[in-house]
Amino acid sequence: MIVLRDLSWPEDRMPLLTLDASFTSDRVYRLQRTSHCFTLAEVKVSRPVYKCYPLASELDSLASLDWVQVATTAAEEVVGIVGMGLQSWNRRATLHHLYLGRAARRKGIGRAMVEAAVDEARKRGARSLWAETQTINYGAIRFYERMGFEWCGLDTSLYDPADVQEGEVAVFFSRAVA
Repeated sequence: MIVLRDLSWPEDRMPLLTLDASFTSDRVYRLQRTSHCFTLAEVKVSRPVYKCYPLASELDSLASLDWVQVATTAAEEVVGIVGMGLQSWNRRATLHHLYLGRAARRKGIGRAMVEAAVDEARKRGARSLWAETQTINYGAIRFYERMGFEWCGLDTSLYDPADVQEGEVAVFFSRAVA
């Protein structure tokens, strides 16, 4: 059984640092451009893509978010985290963090975390929930699509080129919550 509970800061910092927030994929999305158009093409890669998110640099910003939930087992082992910020000027909620340890994936926990974020966004008067991931994170893109999100944009310059892999571009998804 998984329990979602409020972040307990700074007590949750060390357990969150143990989360394996990496992924491996044999598929990616490649950005294809024309002069006024972008499309994403699914591509099978010859060598699997691996990426590990450095949570240590991200965790200290958690306490400043509007809503943060930690996913724990019945034994209180931390297996995931979801954080959300709210923008009042456009009534948009944004997922800033959605990490689930490898052992906890494909068990409905990620779905429960996103649905909890959707419910909270709705309660707080948001009209949509926004999420960002990378073109190389095939699993995350497919997950967001299964969760009812639609691709709504991209940013070819969001990431520092020193920190990304070839062809890695930020892609954004939105889901209505109102």
